[in-house]
Amino acid sequence: MAELSSSSYFPQDFLCEHARSKHRVLARLSHNRGPDQLQTVLTCGSPLLAQRIARLLTTIAEEGLGAGATARANALAADLPDAPAASFRKVVEHLQAGVWPTSETTSVSWEEVFVGDPADDEAENDEHTMPQARLSDLTAPVVRVVQLREFYMHDKERLYRAARARGFEPAPETERLDHDPEDLVGAVMHLADPLDPVPRAGTIAEESSAKWLRVDHGDEVIDWSSQTIKETFHSGSRLRRGPDPVHTRETQWGTLPDFAQLFPLLDGGCDCNKVDCPDCESWTLIPRTADILYSALSMMADEAYDDVNNGDRTVTGKDDAWMFFDTLPWVTWQMPVQWRRLMARACDDLAEDLAAGREPRPRCRAEEVALFLALESEAQVHLEMTQDREDADHEALPEHRDDYTWDFCLDILFEDHDVMLLFDPRFDGVEDPGSELNRLQAMGDMRPQSWFENFGSQDPRDPDRGFRR
Repeated sequence: MAELSSSSYFPQDFLCEHARSKHRVLARLSHNRGPDQLQTVLTCGSPLLAQRIARLLTTIAEEGLGAGATARANALAADLPDAPAASFRKVVEHLQAGVWPTSETTSVSWEEVFVGDPADDEAENDEHTMPQARLSDLTAPVVRVVQLREFYMHDKERLYRAARARGFEPAPETERLDHDPEDLVGAVMHLADPLDPVPRAGTIAEESSAKWLRVDHGDEVIDWSSQTIKETFHSGSRLRRGPDPVHTRETQWGTLPDFAQLFPLLDGGCDCNKVDCPDCESWTLIPRTADILYSALSMMADEAYDDVNNGDRTVTGKDDAWMFFDTLPWVTWQMPVQWRRLMARACDDLAEDLAAGREPRPRCRAEEVALFLALESEAQVHLEMTQDREDADHEALPEHRDDYTWDFCLDILFEDHDVMLLFDPRFDGVEDPGSELNRLQAMGDMRPQSWFENFGSQDPRDPDRGFRR
């Protein structure tokens, strides 16, 4: 297995910096001898292209250059002028080869970052932790946290390079196991920060338990315990992130998410148009747009659940029996009732993302279709309804010059726009992964039965979340 030298850089992800006339794509580089640093890789004139390039390069760095990424990279390069296109292709080559060129910037060492006497810190830690004490000797509470994490190392070589770039030193050869001559186990342990994913490895399981140690219950700290520390993780109880903070407000329509708090603007909005103003130049979901999009997705979910009452009946175009499913591509019109319930829940999932203050980025094909419908037509319908009834609750949300830019949301929130072809009769059959156009563009399986398979680039939703009705 090829190794990077101890002075190597490793690209963690790619970011954008927007100014009025130019937009830079930067690599965030990790280095074992000092903190991360940013390096400009290309500059272009379009903020949208810069965002798409940064997302694609991050995907390639994490997942490699597959057929789909290759097709997207070629399309992006064709949209760029010659100079940035050449820079873009060079970055893709570096990522594919797993070798990053030496940075010309001056690195800062950890010794320069940390100012102070390490001996003082160690003395303070020793004073408080008292490593030789028994539980009964300690005056402060002690909590034991036991974690179980399993990782599937689907790209061992790049995982190993990432660990080396972050300062990992393998165990001496005499201490390595026969089946692990490169000390991959040590590399995973080095990377396995509880708050961060392990590069080039998928998480199979992640479970945790915590316990307050009490002398009166017979507990003891591990160094003095006469019993082996054991832990039972209850079946199905996985460590998940806690619920995101939810802000709500009382309106004439009941309790609704407070999008002014969930997607705040600086000082209520900004129209200064100054170069490098982060609120003017950086895209983010804004309160009024989020409010209308939430209403549209929620109504779509309501209509879909109402349509479920039609059972397995085939959709036959526009008629009074259908409110939602006749707007989907015709290839879905014969899908069974359980499929339709899942589709209704997909609309709810996106709406709940917004209610939790998260951008509604699709995690499966069904969510792509739902969000496309919302942005293509339903959101504008809800906006017109809101304006017609002079909705004071919506008008109370902060105003921004980019309110209701549905087309821009469509470009930013989607990884690609392949699902649009499903709505165009000229491309009938493109949903089949065996069709010529599908294979040429590496679209993948877009047949309805595969719509709920999670995208590999997105975290899966809780499988036990149930249905609203």
